[in-house]
Amino acid sequence: MLPEALVALSALAGNAVVTAATTDAWEAVRHKFARLLGRTDPSKEQLASDRLEETRELLAGAADADLQRARAVQAERWTARLADFLEENPSAEGELRTLVDEVRAALPPGTVSAADHAVAAGRDVKVQADHSAVAAVVVHGNVTPGPTSPGTATS
Repeated sequence: MLPEALVALSALAGNAVVTAATTDAWEAVRHKFARLLGRTDPSKEQLASDRLEETRELLAGAADADLQRARAVQAERWTARLADFLEENPSAEGELRTLVDEVRAALPPGTVSAADHAVAAGRDVKVQADHSAVAAVVVHGNVTPGPTSPGTATS
């Protein structure tokens, strides 16, 4: 069984693939992921490249109404593929982390992605708990507080 940290890395990488698929950074991203997944085997690299390109074509051809669902399906598929890859090649963890960081840096400003049960937004996010529920937020990245209207504190 894959450790939780590697499952999370796989999800982050799968989302990076899907997010990059419809950007100008795609060709470089596709090439780097294919090379990593191929592990110096030209036939495996070509197979990975073909699968990556299939993902891009599927997302590029999705109607606006279906795009979010298509992204979720593709992210799930790439997460599973990358988890399998890490299980078979545990020494590739550092390379995959580096690649994910490179992809995130290459994405246009304002491009966001999330993995697992996370939410990513290029704008405002409101977190609210009702009744006896608990709301928690962990913030990564730059955050600036905007105007707020504090509610009545309750216990």
